[in-house]
Amino acid sequence: MIKTSFYNILILLCLSLVIYYSLNVYFINNLQSAVPQDGINMVGHDALEFAAAGTKPILNNTQTTKPRSVQNAIIRKVTALKPVFRNKNPKYFGIKQNLINCFLPKAYNLTSVWKIANSWPKVNEVFPAKDKSIGAVVNAMSNESIHRLKNSRRGTQLKLVLELTGSQFVLFKPSWYTREDIINGTVYSGKDRHNSEIVSFHLAAILNLRYTPIVAGRKISLRNNLIYADDDLRQTMPVINNQQCAYGVCHYCKSDETVCDDPATGTLEGAVLLTIPGKISKYRSPWQRTYKDQLKAEWEKNDNYCALIRKQLQFDVLLDLIDAAIFDFLIQNGDRHHYETRENRVLLLDNGKGFGNPFVDHIDILAPLYQCCFIRRTTWERLLIFSGGALTETLEELNKLDLLYPLVIKEHYTALERRLLYIYSTVELCKEKFGNKIFK
Repeated sequence: MIKTSFYNILILLCLSLVIYYSLNVYFINNLQSAVPQDGINMVGHDALEFAAAGTKPILNNTQTTKPRSVQNAIIRKVTALKPVFRNKNPKYFGIKQNLINCFLPKAYNLTSVWKIANSWPKVNEVFPAKDKSIGAVVNAMSNESIHRLKNSRRGTQLKLVLELTGSQFVLFKPSWYTREDIINGTVYSGKDRHNSEIVSFHLAAILNLRYTPIVAGRKISLRNNLIYADDDLRQTMPVINNQQCAYGVCHYCKSDETVCDDPATGTLEGAVLLTIPGKISKYRSPWQRTYKDQLKAEWEKNDNYCALIRKQLQFDVLLDLIDAAIFDFLIQNGDRHHYETRENRVLLLDNGKGFGNPFVDHIDILAPLYQCCFIRRTTWERLLIFSGGALTETLEELNKLDLLYPLVIKEHYTALERRLLYIYSTVELCKEKFGNKIFK
């Protein structure tokens, strides 16, 4: 009798264990699968370390391990994505060809080219989806003569204002790094990357987020244009080792940190950004970082942060900020501490902090998306069109049209495809929880 009771208890215990582990396996399989990575190697990647250790919970704080677990779930979900997210969508090809036709450098009429460009900005749009004049405007920005040169005090880093023939002003961001330089440190480390501004413009066109400035690569000669510099700028333009240099006046400008004409070519490369007409307003980003290692922002601690922000912002603006988060995550710009609006819609300005380190993915840039769990249906459909390598194939084709090509090393293209999968997995996790209500 005792022996029989013992076996019955043992059998019940075994059944309980089987049920327990079956339920756990079922749950885990919803986040994790053994589907092949199709060339995207996640193992040992710095992003895994960041997600596991970069958001460690702080004792005696309201922050929990949830931010870390959410980011881990996003990373794990990538392995369970359906083939549709890894295969090329044939719809991309027509869009790619249209973009190439629009961006291809073309001859321009100086009496009308700037007028055309300045007529484009509308509500939530800086340049059109289909207009072959884009190539003409970019060509004029890259080549038209400089008539005046002055320092811009806007922002925190060195920028020059160039007046081109036809009284058109453009902002010039100079080169500080080579294409191969890797920016280590925090997500906001380093100076602006001029190539990031150019690639971001191309990427925005591909994703139909056409509210970045129009940007073109350009080479200027500081020495030859010294005669056009105003007095304030000229005082910050020393000659060093027989090279004409400049450091300007700005928050972080220092006399021992200069940009100089290249000794071989006599030119300085950079990005020129077309100024956007109209009134532009500036606001503090709800997802601003504290820029202090030991101090977490409210969005890093509050699981219900999005509900709070929904009460404060117009819904279209919040959707714009989620679009911006997706865009910033792809380029890895974690420095959008403020955002600008034109006609109450968000612009994507100051994209120079992108493409710093292709080996690190800061998942928390996606916080607006995974905390709010909704996205514009048009944004989602566009992202789906550029799956399976189509995004970087199209981006490379547009980059080839710029004067400064190549703009990034191949590792950045690999990183873009990897991050696109993270975006897909984030939206899929939201769909599992809320269904199609997430699409707005």
